[in-house]
Amino acid sequence: MSRASSMRLTAAKCLLLFLVLPGGAQETTPDQPISATIRADVIQGLVSGIEAGYVVPETGTIAVQYLRTAQASGAFDSIASASQFAELLTSELRSITRDKHLAVYFSPEARSSETSQTRSVPPHERFNFGFEKIERLRGNVGYLDLRSFADLDEGKETASTLLSGLANFDAIIIDLRQNGGGNTPMVAYVASYFFPAKPVHLTDMFWRDQNRTIELWTSENVVGRRSDGQPLIILVGPSTFSAAEDFAYSMQQLKRATVVGEKTGGGAHMGRCLQRLSPLFTAFIPTGMSVNPITKRNWEAVGVEPDVTVSPDRALLEAHMLALRKLVERETDQDWRGGLRRSLTEISAGK
Repeated sequence: MSRASSMRLTAAKCLLLFLVLPGGAQETTPDQPISATIRADVIQGLVSGIEAGYVVPETGTIAVQYLRTAQASGAFDSIASASQFAELLTSELRSITRDKHLAVYFSPEARSSETSQTRSVPPHERFNFGFEKIERLRGNVGYLDLRSFADLDEGKETASTLLSGLANFDAIIIDLRQNGGGNTPMVAYVASYFFPAKPVHLTDMFWRDQNRTIELWTSENVVGRRSDGQPLIILVGPSTFSAAEDFAYSMQQLKRATVVGEKTGGGAHMGRCLQRLSPLFTAFIPTGMSVNPITKRNWEAVGVEPDVTVSPDRALLEAHMLALRKLVERETDQDWRGGLRRSLTEISAGK
């Protein structure tokens, strides 16, 4: 596969990749009672989905054995609440597989009157495609608070505009402490702004259900300017998950960024769509995983280890001081260098 074509995924529009957050949160839906028939249908749907493509087949076999044994023993018979059934299945499956992406959702099919409703503003657009804030810190250090990696087709124009603006700064901090993941092709596009035009092999996606690996490279062509020479620092923490971990891990392994904070959530698996198990339930069953082309592994269940370990509440302060120290080392303008030193001293003293 060519570098260009590797960026064009041929899967359906519902491609989700890294979507499910570690907490398994879902929209509030009024609970409903469920029958034994509904429970049986959900279990059979889970078994079929896991057997058909769960990314780690050996672990999937163990999960299937648990579901069949629990069903046969009557372990689910007393559960009459749809939401409690989804929560129990999610908890048990994650305990067995250690996979924070694997989840069951109480998610009734929308009625025709609901599906016909339209929004005046698309939800991703309302949240600026994950780009929460850009700020200039003392010493001309740029700060980007990035909360998610949006669909590349939808968010590319916004990403291009804001990422190009980072080129004005002498050092850059990207905050992923509240980033729960998203779309891997957007990860590669964001990374493109921090490398020269020559494509760099960033990450791979292995799909077990297709037995194929898709390479993702940085883009040769981006809109606007790149920040390929400035020091780059990435902030992470326990809530950094999935595609956000892929960005941090990939940039760390390529020696392009210094990762600061606490160990991340540990989710390197991915999937395409929520699978409908019954009219009331869906499931997210990962069928793929990220594989780093340098280490030949990923961060599943272990997280990304920072280069500089510090509590998440102090991560930005430490990153800012680290950026200023890097700038002092490379600055040739003595007046500006003196100003950087003063800023570093004052920030260190809490001023």
